[in-house]
Amino acid sequence: MKISCDIIRDLLPLYHDNVCSTDSRKLIIEHLDNCEKCKAELKKYDAEIVGVNNMEEAKSLGKIAQKWKNDKKIAFLKGTALVSIIGCILCTIAYNVNGSYVNEEGYLVESFGFIPLGYLFAFIALVSAISLAFIAIIRYCKRR
Repeated sequence: MKISCDIIRDLLPLYHDNVCSTDSRKLIIEHLDNCEKCKAELKKYDAEIVGVNNMEEAKSLGKIAQKWKNDKKIAFLKGTALVSIIGCILCTIAYNVNGSYVNEEGYLVESFGFIPLGYLFAFIALVSAISLAFIAIIRYCKRR
């Protein structure tokens, strides 16, 4: 029975790993006896996968990955602090620009919503700044 090369190429990984059935194995062997292209394809599976053999290279890659992860955290904290400071300033400006006035019914109208929002932004900026300072102190202590 003639089997196409496409079907054999689909079965080659199973044949190479010895997980195909005995009937499939016989068909593949018969096909490989007559087909040089599929033999060459099977030889590609025998090629050794080259990995990191040097442990020092692996350790240096791990250090680079850790530094990148730490730099990402610091960048996030800096961005959070910057956006929070800008938000706090904008809330203060908006509160002062809107001002307060007494409407026709005699009620005092002020935009009090900007006050807690400004405090929230200030708190977030403070926490971010303290976190950045804490990370800087830890890095300084590790260097010594």
